Amino acid sequence: MKQDNSVHKEFCKTVQFPIWTIAIPISLYILIIIFTNVINRYQININIGNVNIHYMSVSGMLTQLQMFILIVLIIFYRKKGIYTVFTLCSVHSVTLVFPMIFAHAYSSIAGLAAMITSIVVTLLIYLYLNKLDCNQNTIAEFALTDTLTGLPNRRSFNDCLFGLISEQNNEPCKFALVMIDIDDFKNINDSVGHDSGDELLCQVAERWKVVQNKNDFIARLGGDEFTIIIENYGSDNELKQNILKYSNVLSDRFIVKDNYFYVSASFGVALFPEHSKDSSEILRFADAAMYYAKNISGMDISVYDPSMTETIESNVNLEQKIRTALEENKLYFALQPQYDTKAKKLRGFEALARMKDEYGNQISPALFIPVAEKTGLITGVDNWVIRNSMLFFKKKLIRAYDNILLSVNISVLHLLNKGFLDEILQILDETGFPPDNLEIEITESVFISSISKAVDILKELKKLGIRIALDDFGTGYSSLSYLTKLPIDILKIDKSFIDELLVSDSGRNYVAAIISIGHIMNFSVLSEGVEVQEQIDILTSLGSDYIQGYVWGKPMPPAEALKLVRLIEKSQLLQADAIGFSAGSN
Repeated sequence: MKQDNSVHKEFCKTVQFPIWTIAIPISLYILIIIFTNVINRYQININIGNVNIHYMSVSGMLTQLQMFILIVLIIFYRKKGIYTVFTLCSVHSVTLVFPMIFAHAYSSIAGLAAMITSIVVTLLIYLYLNKLDCNQNTIAEFALTDTLTGLPNRRSFNDCLFGLISEQNNEPCKFALVMIDIDDFKNINDSVGHDSGDELLCQVAERWKVVQNKNDFIARLGGDEFTIIIENYGSDNELKQNILKYSNVLSDRFIVKDNYFYVSASFGVALFPEHSKDSSEILRFADAAMYYAKNISGMDISVYDPSMTETIESNVNLEQKIRTALEENKLYFALQPQYDTKAKKLRGFEALARMKDEYGNQISPALFIPVAEKTGLITGVDNWVIRNSMLFFKKKLIRAYDNILLSVNISVLHLLNKGFLDEILQILDETGFPPDNLEIEITESVFISSISKAVDILKELKKLGIRIALDDFGTGYSSLSYLTKLPIDILKIDKSFIDELLVSDSGRNYVAAIISIGHIMNFSVLSEGVEVQEQIDILTSLGSDYIQGYVWGKPMPPAEALKLVRLIEKSQLLQADAIGFSAGSN
């Protein structure tokens, strides 16, 4: 890469003079040879004040000066310098040898010995300097290159960024700074280990190198954070298409140690000089855009806009509220009933996380759950809801109604955490909750994580007697091939498809197909978001096993759920008494 090479040269550069200046030491060397020969031939002594310097001493000093010039050639001209040294010494040696051969004058033997010494000394110096250069290149490689991926590192990136901005003073230029973060990478590290995570990062880097343009500078800043500097792009659309290459190349699955991963990334873009001419500021803007893409917009690529700052601050504030709620035990849960359409009875309840702000105003789950997932706080939220809903069920419901189910949501991040199974076992032990009455809901996002790891964990849960439900089926990565691998008990059809039942035939056919597929694969099917009686009638006719929605019960406080159970029990007893009375009369 052009920028990387320039940074590397800047780091490794030694003082070397322009090649044309080599004529100066060559000229001096030749003049000294001539001057030395004249002094020796005419035995010219030099008087400095009252000091008389013998011509042999003068000749010796000039010989040392010759060696000094040869060393200068080696130090400041390197390879060209060594060629020049060999040439000068060869020519000089010939002038010394000729008199010995043709005139039998052996007075130049000392000079020839000195010349051979000069050649050996300068060669040794050249070899030593060459080794130093190689070592310096190696040091520069470590200093400027990420040792894991082979990409330029943060220092190299900073040098490149500062260099581009400083060039702006000489001639106008523009570039896009793209900050990249691999989505849910912590999830991968936690589930399969850091070695596999490192291997995945290497594969990501290799894919990006394949699609890299000559004007693109890619660097790894650390962890799962990367950056791309795109110089001299054309239109905004061209820039977007260029960035899309880096996004799209991640779509094919990654294979690491027999584990399959589907990886995506969030890209934040800031433009120079449009958004800022300051290196720190443009870096901050690109990072803000990346955070916006990752945590708020749901899009892969976001270009910086000043309004993002306010949104990000709002999310950070919400994150702090979640942390406070967890620390001060201010979360609560609601229970939404689920009904058996065939047995016409209550199946159980789904426990749903809820939260209020410091003023007692309820915060929508649609706001705080995504923030909790992005920040990793969802694990704490999951555990709080599981533990407290289990305690309530064990104390208030299961003692009297032993067949009632508690369904809880588990994020994929939490599920694939190494300590997840131990956490579930600990909570079951602390609460005394029977595993047969527990159902864990996961979402289709498990397909884009480590499917093999997820299957192993789900199988362990099944061994405990816990049921598994696949939530929001049809809205994500719905792969039948993967669906067959998951040890699940129930499919939950997302509300968005239930809403289409009364709108079009295609909507009804789609739901019918999901129910049919579920039954073929020996799964039960639960329909979510049922709001009117007409939907119930259609779903019952299509064979949906269970119903959940406002038509039969909104999410309610635990106390209201307990009242509902008692009311249903009382109604069933009255019906049973009526049937018994009718039979007795007959």
